[in-house]
Amino acid sequence: MRSPRRRLRRLLVLVAAVAGAAAVAIALPALGTWLVVADALAPSDAIFVLEGRTPSREVEAAALYHRGLAPMVGLSRVRDPQSLARHLARQPPVQDLARGVLVNLGVPARAILRLDPEVQNTVEELVAIADVSGARGFRRVILVTSPAHTRRVRIIWDARAGSITALLHPTSYETFDARRWWRSRHGVETMLHELGGIANFRLGSPLPTFDEGAR
Repeated sequence: MRSPRRRLRRLLVLVAAVAGAAAVAIALPALGTWLVVADALAPSDAIFVLEGRTPSREVEAAALYHRGLAPMVGLSRVRDPQSLARHLARQPPVQDLARGVLVNLGVPARAILRLDPEVQNTVEELVAIADVSGARGFRRVILVTSPAHTRRVRIIWDARAGSITALLHPTSYETFDARRWWRSRHGVETMLHELGGIANFRLGSPLPTFDEGAR
């Protein structure tokens, strides 16, 4: 016959297991939804497309341009680790490719702003965007990027360029199931990448984007 103490101990273990499972079930979707920022849009001075995932971000930016939300679309120039291979394959540089997407979608060439500084990561890219925006007297801009990337962009922008209002807009042409992200390898990899990027920034960016010694 089991002692009352043993039964109580088993009951407490069961309660703790149920409570832990419930906490995980609540925390995982909450973490995913926290990662995605989608601000209410308003007329702005410019739309900036954060480099990557061409053409999904550019397609979204073109749609915002045609809605009349801003008179120009800005494109970053990010260091491309495949630039030599791209050149040998006779493919255009990434910024030229992004520009071509916008032109194909009806954005006039005169409305496309090409940023000159070559940057290596999101921090440098946002600083370049903030510098250009400040020099042109912009007060509000729209930043278009991938859904899971928006929280990291918000954190970095607020820390480095808080004087200019930025409205975060996730492209609708990429998939990230914020409430079920842990059910796919893609979702888990995306989550770990973004959380790692946020942690690296919070720690002062001790890890460089590229290992220069590996060349």
